[in-house]
Amino acid sequence: MAMSSSNPIDVVFRFRVKPGKQEQYQKAIDYILPITEAKEPYVLEYNIYNNIEGVFTQHERYADEAALHRHMELTAQGQQDWAEAIELEDVVVLGEMSDKFWSLYGGPHAHGFQEFRRVAR
Repeated sequence: MAMSSSNPIDVVFRFRVKPGKQEQYQKAIDYILPITEAKEPYVLEYNIYNNIEGVFTQHERYADEAALHRHMELTAQGQQDWAEAIELEDVVVLGEMSDKFWSLYGGPHAHGFQEFRRVAR
C-alpha cells in the first residue's frame, strides 16, 4: 500500500565505494542528482555524506512509496552504475512499505521500520 504525502518515506543507506569503482560511482551520482533536482519534486530530500574511513551515508526522503518507485524508474541507468560501484553495508527504511517494495528492494541488508511514535511541529 502506498503512503500518502503526509507520511513520507525515508531511506538511509550506508555503503563504501568498491576499490577501483570511484569513477563509476561519480558517473552514477552525476546522472542521478541532476534528474532528481530538476524533474522530481516528490523527492523531498537527497543527501549524501561521507567520513574519513570512506563510509558513505545517503539519506533520501520521498513523498510516499509511489514517489520512490518513480525515482527508481526515472534514474534507472544511474541506479545500475551506483549498484555496481558500491558495497552496501546497511539500508534502513522508515515508513510502511508494500510487499512490492520488499520484493524489489529487500535483501539481507535492508531493515524496515514502521512509525511507532511521532512529535511533529
